[in-house]
Amino acid sequence: MRRRLTLSASLAAISLAACAAPERPTLLSGALYHGFTLIDPSAQTVTEGAWLVIEDGLITARGAGAPPPGDYMTEMEMAGLYALPGFIDVHGHMTAGPHALEFIDGAPTLTMEPDDEATQFHARMALAFGVTTVRNPGAPPQASAAYDARIASGEWIGPTILHAGAVIQPPPFGGTAFSYPTTAEEWDAEAARQAEMGMSYFKLYHGLSEAELAAGVAAARAHGLEPIAHLDQIGWTRAAEIGITGFLHALPTSAELLEDDVRDEYLAVRGADARFMYQWFERVDLDGPRMQELYSVLREVDATVDLTLQVNVLMTGPQGRARLYTEDIRPYLHPRTLASLLQFTSLSLAGWTEQDTARAEAAMQQVYAFSRRLHEENVPIAIGSDGPGGGPMFGLELALMEEAGFTRWQILELATAGGARVMRLEDQTGQLKAGLDADIAFLSGDPLTDLAEAMNVAFVMTDGVLHDAAAMRAEADARETPSSPNQNDDRQGD
Repeated sequence: MRRRLTLSASLAAISLAACAAPERPTLLSGALYHGFTLIDPSAQTVTEGAWLVIEDGLITARGAGAPPPGDYMTEMEMAGLYALPGFIDVHGHMTAGPHALEFIDGAPTLTMEPDDEATQFHARMALAFGVTTVRNPGAPPQASAAYDARIASGEWIGPTILHAGAVIQPPPFGGTAFSYPTTAEEWDAEAARQAEMGMSYFKLYHGLSEAELAAGVAAARAHGLEPIAHLDQIGWTRAAEIGITGFLHALPTSAELLEDDVRDEYLAVRGADARFMYQWFERVDLDGPRMQELYSVLREVDATVDLTLQVNVLMTGPQGRARLYTEDIRPYLHPRTLASLLQFTSLSLAGWTEQDTARAEAAMQQVYAFSRRLHEENVPIAIGSDGPGGGPMFGLELALMEEAGFTRWQILELATAGGARVMRLEDQTGQLKAGLDADIAFLSGDPLTDLAEAMNVAFVMTDGVLHDAAAMRAEADARETPSSPNQNDDRQGD
């Protein structure tokens, strides 16, 4: 994806002629792809026998029926395939390495140090499942800058990524993936460092105070970064008033958003473990005045939300965890990443009981209702996997959206144009129309008939370059991936 705001005059002329002229023009360059069924999630239309003309990485013309004659550099018949915009994963930690617990200066520290081999593998797997754009919400900025350079040079292939740099969070988080400024000068210097390295977002994490959150917003704005946040103690309403415009996860679990009659009860039962996730959803009144105020403020400041429903499913207990890391999904996660995910998700469920599972599973209905409510209230939402960027875990997120009650048209729109809205990229990608980047997923089956077909990708195009998705998946299928570093790890708590 190139950050191109307008078409050149020549491309604009071609586009307008293709749309308006009664006779099709003769094109002297570019590539023609034709014969496929085009699915347009934004317009909710299906067009058989469609064609697209691609030039210089952009879509320059679109139509159906007999394709325009011309002397094309490339012409491909795509009969039997279904084309829709490339998928957008708005929460993929592509360049962050596996979680690890290390001792730094004698103190236990949670780190995510970069792993080039894992990043390169996950970039290919993202494309293999049709993901062409990713928002990376936190990673070592030097690793993210290196990724961009390798993609630009052709050394690696993978999605276009817009990054947040080091996550702003106090200890015990540390290493190159985290930073914790403590003075005005340090806040300014950290935001400046990330901006100079090409980052787009400034991620603020849940351990910060309200004053620190405000300092982070000010530093981000001063250096042209969008302040996004994963919050807990600070309510979303207050955070939006301070200036946060991107909220991560369907977890607005602050007591500030609960009504007076249940707030103290929630604070009394809430502990340091993960049970607070379902405990909050058991008590929230989605129609109450505090939540009504939240919806209004989010709209007022043009804030966005990425849902990552997999995080909520994970907190339903061991069964939910098993649903995330199935034997079908594991080959597409790098072994070191898989091992760290299994270890850390197991630790998060330590001491989990059957009663916890029953309550958490029941609370998922409120999670789903909250997700639908945001959409109904015209708060921009999109789909993120909270994995290493795309891959089959993106498909799992699509399935969870259907389970949450979204229609297939809604899901496909949120996975394409919706992702572009949340990433502020509507003028660059997310739809198949003239002037936008040629980011396209060619599917072997119809996702409107069976949503699982959305992950049955035959070819994927990014910036006009076509890749054989099936061949990339075959590369992963051939890997010998262990089920777990500890076979007992998956059964913990069952």
